[in-house]
Amino acid sequence: MPAVSPIEWDIVEARVTAAMAQYGPSRASLAFVYVVLEQYFPDRASDYPEMIVDGGNDLGVDAIEILEREDRAEILIFQSKHRTSLDSTDRTINDGEVLKIGSFLHGLFDREDRLLKTGNLQLTEAVARIWQLHKSGIICRYRVVFCSNGKGLSPSATCILDSTLQSMPGVEYEVYGPTEFMRDIGSSSREREIGCLQVIGKEAFERTDGDIRGVIASVDARSFVEMIQTADKRSIKRHLFDENLRIFLGANGGYNSNIIQTAVSDDSHLFWYLNNGITITCKEYAFNKGHANPVIRIEDFQIVNGAQTSHSLLEAYKRSPETFENVVLMVRVYATARSDITERVAVATNSQARIQARDLRANHSVLKKLELAFNAKGYFFERKRNMHAERDPKKRIDALKLGQILLSYELGEPDRAKADSDTIFGERFNSIFHEGHAIDDLCRLVELYRLIEEMRDTHISRQREVIEPSGEHQYLVYGHWFVLYSTHLILTQKNASLPEGEEARKLVVEALTLVATACGTVKSTAQYQLFRSSKTKGRIIADDLPLRISSRMD
Repeated sequence: MPAVSPIEWDIVEARVTAAMAQYGPSRASLAFVYVVLEQYFPDRASDYPEMIVDGGNDLGVDAIEILEREDRAEILIFQSKHRTSLDSTDRTINDGEVLKIGSFLHGLFDREDRLLKTGNLQLTEAVARIWQLHKSGIICRYRVVFCSNGKGLSPSATCILDSTLQSMPGVEYEVYGPTEFMRDIGSSSREREIGCLQVIGKEAFERTDGDIRGVIASVDARSFVEMIQTADKRSIKRHLFDENLRIFLGANGGYNSNIIQTAVSDDSHLFWYLNNGITITCKEYAFNKGHANPVIRIEDFQIVNGAQTSHSLLEAYKRSPETFENVVLMVRVYATARSDITERVAVATNSQARIQARDLRANHSVLKKLELAFNAKGYFFERKRNMHAERDPKKRIDALKLGQILLSYELGEPDRAKADSDTIFGERFNSIFHEGHAIDDLCRLVELYRLIEEMRDTHISRQREVIEPSGEHQYLVYGHWFVLYSTHLILTQKNASLPEGEEARKLVVEALTLVATACGTVKSTAQYQLFRSSKTKGRIIADDLPLRISSRMD
């Protein structure tokens, strides 16, 4: 019997089909990996090719992402199983797949050389980065995510995995299946959530103003964690953050080590004084006023501010539940039926926390004018995330992606386009987005970058079928922003304008050669690090750059 309903099957497969069109993978099983990554890292589409290791000699791993957080790091290891028909969804993830993951983890922790000799560039880069983190004294926590559009782990596979991880205290696992997909991609039809918060003493202050009422209370942090955690207690209910401007999806928001440390320390009683608390909007709430230790019952609620605190509290609770007896959390609960008030609360609470997010810039006049200008040229500029999701992917231009393109090409900072993309809608906004841009040039620039992405995707696709660790095209995987940067160097040297069509393709090839020549002699540095360093620009801008360019013109 199928593990999912026909409707659930159709919804997930529609996402797979869309991923095939948007990312151009060679097979549906790989498109499914993209769909999974979209749920965990929704704003990082350009990074997916670096995360995905699926292909030749992948050692049973389909994707790896390393999230560095101050003195800690979280490493997510994905294994994906895509079933090709509704009837086949009753198949489980078997013992062999779990054993592959176990073998990979053992090799990772034992520093086995075989992990660096697979010929799989992305896998090698990830392993080298992890080992470097260990050498630097960084505490790493690992989470293995088993993804499937069918059933999850078989009972025997679960036993094998639990046994394997007993000797690996820093490793956890979760299953991401149809239920989780429906939870995360079905936010518009999310179930009505009811939660309960335990007030400490009589520390609850309430007021009412027309069509909105609110209560500010000191609550037992344990009741909050229990309210937001999933049934398996491994992660948070992500649909509770759908209306959070800095939406936390999976590992996209990250831990805050200071929050965790405070919650698990001997000074955990100071948490109320050191943390800004949580803001919740809901349709209705109720509690026994005047009673000691009342329970606030919240109906149909959303956490609009405090995603990082929420995730960090759950992490702290998993590490040391016994310390939570003294952790008190300040919570603001606002009840209203007006959606405009809910939105204003979300914007105001995030703004007051000095959060610079693209959502707070979405209605900026410059972006609105860019939207109109691009629309006149047949493109759909997305000031807000996925605001034109129904349009042809080749005609959609995401605001973040355009910002990265301009930061690399016009401002000459390809290293920051990758590593400091948060500044695009922060302190760099006015220097990146302004009315001095000529829309025709922007259109040509976007298409030039898409040529680079196309070459990158083609190389990665071939690399997965037949391992090709060498050659100039390998620098497209991690260095595509530097290739775009190099096209600007070449055009400036030639005093030429942005080309189109075949001339644009020739320019990209020339820029790629420039990058490969400059970086090919660097053997001791991983590509991931190489293309996050401003020093790499110095290697490209060599003294003989004019000579190299002019020799190609002859």
